[in-house]
Amino acid sequence: MRKFGILLFVLLMVVCLSSCNKTDYQNVIPADATLVAKVNVKNMAEKSDFAQSSVADVLKGGLALVVSGKDLKQAKAYVDDPMAMGWDLSMPAYAFMIGSEYAGFTMKVADEDAVKDFILLLHKQHLATKPVERHELMCGTLLDELYYAYDGNTFLLLAKVEEKGGVRIEKLAQQLMNQTEDASFVSTEAYDKMEEAEKDIVWYSNLAALPDEVANALMDFLPQSVKKRDIELMSSISFEDGAAVVQANVWGKTDKTQQLLEEMNKNLCKMEGRYIGKVTDNMLVWLGMGVKGEWLLQKMKENKDMKEQLFLIERAVDIEQMLKAVDGDVAVEVPEALLKNNEDAFVAYAKLKNTDFLQDVDEWKSSMKDYGMSMDDDGSNHYVLQAEGHTLQWGVEGNDLYTMTGIDPANLTKESSSNSLLKAYGGDIKKSIFFLYINLSKMGLDEMFNGELKLIGKAVRSIEALIVKSSSANEVTLMIETKNKKENFLKQLF
Repeated sequence: MRKFGILLFVLLMVVCLSSCNKTDYQNVIPADATLVAKVNVKNMAEKSDFAQSSVADVLKGGLALVVSGKDLKQAKAYVDDPMAMGWDLSMPAYAFMIGSEYAGFTMKVADEDAVKDFILLLHKQHLATKPVERHELMCGTLLDELYYAYDGNTFLLLAKVEEKGGVRIEKLAQQLMNQTEDASFVSTEAYDKMEEAEKDIVWYSNLAALPDEVANALMDFLPQSVKKRDIELMSSISFEDGAAVVQANVWGKTDKTQQLLEEMNKNLCKMEGRYIGKVTDNMLVWLGMGVKGEWLLQKMKENKDMKEQLFLIERAVDIEQMLKAVDGDVAVEVPEALLKNNEDAFVAYAKLKNTDFLQDVDEWKSSMKDYGMSMDDDGSNHYVLQAEGHTLQWGVEGNDLYTMTGIDPANLTKESSSNSLLKAYGGDIKKSIFFLYINLSKMGLDEMFNGELKLIGKAVRSIEALIVKSSSANEVTLMIETKNKKENFLKQLF
């Protein structure tokens, strides 16, 4: 508990002040770092009004858990004035990964003696060792597992994430502290791109360095021949009035990989906003995209789970033929009933370039009987499919394919608050190849954050929606919107 508390204390002190200029403290980051994050904490502190926030009050109150005696007064003084710890918090802080073995953190030193005093305070609480001079650097350990080294310009913190042998952490710290600019991340194209992105937090990563769950989710949308190690990712977070905005851009390390990404863009298209007005009043999730059906079918077949689903659907209808006919807008809505009543419920639409598959419907009706399924129609291209106790309605109106379950079709023609909501995002939707809206205010998030997490629950209740949008295969934007559109996102959370 003490270790966690002091680590939280140090990190929160860092999230209090920063800007963006190249100085040599950044040279400790190696050129081949697999992940680098830059935190402009000065901007964030000003936006959140951290010094006057409830988080600062909670932090001061919690210090008694990790600091005792007369040092408690000094620790609280550090909360009021983080610059007193000796770091230049007007400069950005950097976190980085070296392969998958080492994690690092660096900051600009403003006052070497003040840094020493801060570490000695931690030492009195048995949280750090005293700084010892080695090779003209002051060195020691923090929380037993973190190795620190600093001089009059640079503070470096290192941790070994994976036990794989390799360079001893003390030796690695010495090498990094003496590294030249030419051998550092500062000399790379990725660093230049990070400096161009004037956001609150910016980070660079090779896709192979991300957790498998994240990397594999991104790879599902990329050409199968692309390798994780050949994709670079640059992301940023900006805290604005009424929203936190996360932007991510990907590019290929090789010309071949970049060409594959450009080819992917040819199979995606901007949406018309064709189905914005066809939503229920209880919309929970809405997803739209512009796509060529033949490419979508290919991507689904490359995914093992999707491929199995296609095989199961083929027992009832020729789903491949239907998907190949898709050309343009596709939209899926999930209503609130799915969450509240645990019912299967959705409605989906797709723009078609032809309706040739309708010629085979009678054949489908006959063959599906072998699997215990049946399908009726009303003579106007509207069908009701019964399968394993579930009912699915689908049909064709003009050039539009629709399918739904758990929804009354009559509700789709009514003007609703959801219609108006999506129409407010109409401009963004029509600029996008992909647009996802999740109404978080209907998901009961505040109920998940009661009791000990009451402070977090208060912050979560201010969140209204999650939006994910993309205008090309090379970029995506995620927005967390709050109900109050006039106050900065961070200030609302803190």
